[in-house]
Amino acid sequence: MSGVFSTHFTKETGMLKFKWKHAFILLAFAWGIAFGQAPPAISRDMLPDYVAKNYVKKDALSFVIFGDWGRNGYFHQREVGDEMGLVAEAMGADFIISAGDNFQVNGVRSISDPLWQTNFENIYTHPSLLKDWYPVLGNHDYLGNPQAEIDYSKISRRWNMISRYYTVHKKVADSCNIDFYFLDTSPFQKLYRKDKRFSDLDQQDTLAQLHWLDSALTASKSRWKIVVGHHPVYSGGEHASDLVDMPPRFADRFSRSGVDAYFSGHDHHFEHIRQKGGSVNYFIVGTGSSVRPVTSTPATLFSKSISGFTAVYISKDTLTVRAIDYKGNIFYSAAITKTPN
Repeated sequence: MSGVFSTHFTKETGMLKFKWKHAFILLAFAWGIAFGQAPPAISRDMLPDYVAKNYVKKDALSFVIFGDWGRNGYFHQREVGDEMGLVAEAMGADFIISAGDNFQVNGVRSISDPLWQTNFENIYTHPSLLKDWYPVLGNHDYLGNPQAEIDYSKISRRWNMISRYYTVHKKVADSCNIDFYFLDTSPFQKLYRKDKRFSDLDQQDTLAQLHWLDSALTASKSRWKIVVGHHPVYSGGEHASDLVDMPPRFADRFSRSGVDAYFSGHDHHFEHIRQKGGSVNYFIVGTGSSVRPVTSTPATLFSKSISGFTAVYISKDTLTVRAIDYKGNIFYSAAITKTPN
């Protein structure tokens, strides 16, 4: 049941560049000098008003999502990671989602590949990012050893790619269930299947994956259904003409199954698309490092080419999406509401 009846979206400008945590440190230091004792604990309710307004949502599941990031810190990857850590701390993010192409340009070779350190472990170091990560594979990940990204889950505390496609179930304050479906979309792209550079892609059973997805969506009784994959279904970006295999496979399937939102990467920009009369919101979040120009489709509600990430909150009746650039500016916000029950 999607039940979406309205979407409110705005362009927003906001800055997290003022490091509110620095003010807290100074306050704590002054307290210690004045009273000779440890300062009182600072709760999320004590955050400055603008931080609470822009980031903190009570009674909501919150996460950060982005894709197309693994470039050894270059092309604003490190700046994105730093800002993402600050925002994840401010919003109390529960987890992080990666929409694929985790390791540009040729994936990883093994679980001990140095790229794990230079692209991931040494970039996303803020304590707020040391939580569960739920990644999907992208086409560049298939240029390396995709199984290594699954196997890394066995030795990493935060990397949780349990399979090439999988489901994660979450709850909001015990009153609302949310199902996340993580897809492996590269095998659905016909232009890859005869290209021997793409590891074992041609051995992947797309019909089995679709059967799994249909069964999982049909069985779900959750209020919200969120799907994540690497390739967009629709796009105003560079790869728009390459996505011919995505709409016939997924557009109707998402609509009839009550999917509320589909998040993807692959094209390196941010975009919000919703077809006329449609209930599924499509978000492209491939902004984790380098970006490319973007135009608009007839169904595009907003698009922008800038490095950054996306913050998402889900409460019982509202899904809020905020796109944030690598300098901390909130440049887009959308609120998708669901009929109360």
